[in-house]
Amino acid sequence: MKQVVLVALFVVVALAACKQGLGDRCQVNSDCSDGLICSAATGTCESPTSTGIDASVPGQVDAGIDAHVFMDAKVFMDAP
Repeated sequence: MKQVVLVALFVVVALAACKQGLGDRCQVNSDCSDGLICSAATGTCESPTSTGIDASVPGQVDAGIDAHVFMDAKVFMDAP
């Protein structure tokens, strides 16, 4: 009886160890550890809140456009 319990415990531990961690390869969500999902785009386990794209912008962004165009010198053609 003791051997059966040990084998069952080994199987449970072995199956739990098969789960992939963050950034590991996967094919379906069940391949990933708890709290992670399998990204179809990258084929890796990712956090459900991550998109794989860093869209953060450091500091402030000035989206204003300066529509004034100034020319420093006039352009002349040398030959007709």
